[in-house]
Amino acid sequence: MADTGGEASPVLRFDSAGMAPEEGFWLWRDQMSPIFEISVPDRDAVGAFHGVLETYHMGSVLLGRCASVTQSFERSRPIIARSGIDHYLVQFQHRGDSRGRMGAREVDVRTGDVCILDLAQTVSTVDHDIDTLTLCLPREMLAPLVVDPDALHGLVLPGRSPLGAMLAGHVRSLHRVASTLSAREALSVARGAAAFVAGCLGPTVDALDLVRPEMQASRVRAIKRHIDSHLGDPQLDAARIAEAFRMSRPTLYRLFEPMGGVAAYILQRRLARSLADLMAHRPQRIADIARRWGFSSETAFSRAFRAAFGMAPRDARANSQRVSNSPTNVSDAFKRWFHELAVL
Repeated sequence: MADTGGEASPVLRFDSAGMAPEEGFWLWRDQMSPIFEISVPDRDAVGAFHGVLETYHMGSVLLGRCASVTQSFERSRPIIARSGIDHYLVQFQHRGDSRGRMGAREVDVRTGDVCILDLAQTVSTVDHDIDTLTLCLPREMLAPLVVDPDALHGLVLPGRSPLGAMLAGHVRSLHRVASTLSAREALSVARGAAAFVAGCLGPTVDALDLVRPEMQASRVRAIKRHIDSHLGDPQLDAARIAEAFRMSRPTLYRLFEPMGGVAAYILQRRLARSLADLMAHRPQRIADIARRWGFSSETAFSRAFRAAFGMAPRDARANSQRVSNSPTNVSDAFKRWFHELAVL
């Protein structure tokens, strides 16, 4: 494993070929733990394990290659709360396939496809004999550039489609030149990459709305913006939203049924904002965070937070603080880079 600095863009490399398979697996699993919980089918699979990681640090963006055997990737609510990482993964499937669930979507990613993962949402997949290239982009870099950032999770662009082929080619090109870029060049390229990704994804996300009348899709986006701007109002509910948009509550319920309902969506957004505050490393009381985002009390907030993330708000904050103070041992460099994403 090497950590190269200086003028070049920093790079880390890991290859389990130089160690016993079981040792390689447990080290691999540990290094990936800030983002995913990794498992393999059985003991025999541990004994046959091999894996290669190559990751370039391009400012607030990571670009990497991951090649390994069949394994499961899980990103649960507790992992989301512990990691505090709020990024998108743009993943090109160079070899192998990935099947499972990303949020509410069933996914089937084949060789040549590009898939988008939102690390603020859950993932449960089995990936078979994989070789992937992944661009890791901060939410604040990509979300403002697309029409509906909440709809990106689990989006698959087939490799045979024009947009899929363009995006796959772009990620491959970035990986080919990554080792030749200076740190300054890498930062500039990373910003341009976000715009290119958005250009490919924007029309695709718009296309998702073609299964509904365009007016209906536009109305849903407007309601989501209204909800986000009124999360601090503890009286925000379906009745008030329906009144603000001059629609019946049954109509509103139908619009938000794919998202689990209006109340569930409001709660999800409140919890997401609260989690971001807890990870922000600012001195603020949990009761103040609860009140800021519209919870009726600290008790109600703690109950909802624990139900969603499997831990108390104070535990999520403590985990985040441990991350920011974690040692910089080179042997844990992959973990350190992932952890740094949470505080960039």
